[in-house]
Amino acid sequence: MKKLAERFEQLAQMLAQFFSGLSVIVIALLGLILLVRIGLELKVLVGLSLKLDAANNFYLIMDKIVAFFILFEFFAMIISALKNKGHVSITLLMGLGLTALLRNLLIIHDDYLDIILNVVGILLLVVGMAIYRHYVHQDSDQ
Repeated sequence: MKKLAERFEQLAQMLAQFFSGLSVIVIALLGLILLVRIGLELKVLVGLSLKLDAANNFYLIMDKIVAFFILFEFFAMIISALKNKGHVSITLLMGLGLTALLRNLLIIHDDYLDIILNVVGILLLVVGMAIYRHYVHQDSDQ
């Protein structure tokens, strides 16, 4: 019975190492895909900015800028995950959520309930980040 438990433990360790290596490869591939997507987004953004009617496309340009930053934050999260063996800082995730809510706030123009809900979400995330940084994790996961 003891041998069976030891063999099971060995098998579990081998599978854990395999899946750990596989997750690093998948995260690296995702990083490459995001890097290509960031380049494409930047190309579209530059193209929109250089058009003569750029003033008429203000909201579209703002949307593209914020989308670029969201992709960039995802890329930063992937870099962080690769450096820390798959672990990602909660402040990075909260910043990503904050950027997504700000992007959504820029897109919404006429639905007041959605605007209020987004502002409340932003406020809660900012307060949560401040509490986390001050009381829980003081500057060590930057």
